[in-house]
Amino acid sequence: MKRSIRWRLTVWNAVGVAVVLVGFAALVYWLAGRAFRQQADRTAEAAFRLVETDPRMATNPSVRAKYWVREFDEHMGVLAAIYEPDGTPLAAHPGVTSRGLSGASPVRRLETDPDGHRWRLAVEVVRASDQEVHVLLMVPLRHQEADLAALGRAMLLAIPVGLVATAGLAYLLARGAVAPVDQLRQTMERITADRLHERLPVHNPNDELGQLAGTVNTMIGRLERSFAEIKRFTADASHELRTPLTAIRTVAEVALAGDPTREELRDIIESVLEECGRMARLTDQLLTLARDDAGVVPRPLERLSITSLVRDVVDTLRPLADAKGVSITFEESQSFGTVAGDPVRLRQVVVNLIDNAIKYTPPGGSVRVGTVEVDGNVRLTVADTGEGIPAEHLPRVFDRFYRVDKARSREQGGTGLGLSIVQSIATAHAGGVSITSGEGVGTTATVTLPLNRAVEPA
Repeated sequence: MKRSIRWRLTVWNAVGVAVVLVGFAALVYWLAGRAFRQQADRTAEAAFRLVETDPRMATNPSVRAKYWVREFDEHMGVLAAIYEPDGTPLAAHPGVTSRGLSGASPVRRLETDPDGHRWRLAVEVVRASDQEVHVLLMVPLRHQEADLAALGRAMLLAIPVGLVATAGLAYLLARGAVAPVDQLRQTMERITADRLHERLPVHNPNDELGQLAGTVNTMIGRLERSFAEIKRFTADASHELRTPLTAIRTVAEVALAGDPTREELRDIIESVLEECGRMARLTDQLLTLARDDAGVVPRPLERLSITSLVRDVVDTLRPLADAKGVSITFEESQSFGTVAGDPVRLRQVVVNLIDNAIKYTPPGGSVRVGTVEVDGNVRLTVADTGEGIPAEHLPRVFDRFYRVDKARSREQGGTGLGLSIVQSIATAHAGGVSITSGEGVGTTATVTLPLNRAVEPA
């Protein structure tokens, strides 16, 4: 069962505080017990020093031993026994034996009597004047043990109370921490394909949630632009396909309504075939763009000479230029390295650019094609002396289905996808394309492709 972040934060905080409280309580309990034992040791040390500084222990040890045993019991609450070095008792409190006496001295340890009371046992060899005696002391710890037990009970009561209070506080803090997340979630649930204009609130752009909201807003912006492009593309594609279909339908209806002659039927069929060819070209171009958008590479890249490819296209399209009365020249630079790419698609780039230049150049004009190496790249330029493109149209010439002169473009068989395809192919080959133009001065298209790029696997 998956728990909410609020619940997990509460549990993690409670567990963390529990570990800290239990560790702190154990440390305090241990330090208190250690302090009580040190206090008992100091009491025993004071008793040893009293015996050691008694000058009469040397002259009358038995009497003085009994005095100190009684004195320790009455005034210090300490049970004592004093022995000669051979173990003969000089004086001893009832119940105190010679336990703890050994060759090793001094001795400090805890003892428990049959009644369960704990004592601090201390044994030390004391030299009073010239008399050496063994002094055994038993310091009672019942008061300290009682205080330690009371401390333990207080801690056992305080720890659960502290944990409950901490868990409650942790829950409130967790709820406050995830409240902006809930707000973001609710806002995101309202954002659909029809409401991509909405954005998430960014209260603090410098914290993590603010940065997350900013990133999501950026993503929504990209989606909004993509959806707008898709809608525009779909509408334009539908319009472009409807035009030849309408033409075919109109011609067919006219043919059915009358009694056309053989020549008229031939003209009707030619018109239908022309519109079918237009639809086929448009479909092929749409398929090319769809494959590029999906990142589909139709065939592996090859190393090829861009100069040879351009020269071949120029020779192929030269009759088209001659038929229109447009001169076309190819200005070759010195030889340079090869380009890694798809020869069919790169040929399509060159064909589209030169074909556009010929279409929009009036008779008597010229088209100049050139290749040159610049900074490790090959630069292909196609310049014409046509009427040019107005400045306000230049930013949109690569938009799909965009035409500067729609009526003229349709008359010449254009679909408004040629430059979009050129840009898509150039980008797929790690290159780029740009257009410069001015009214009355012609248009120059420039394609840049990297030289000597490693061939990518298919």
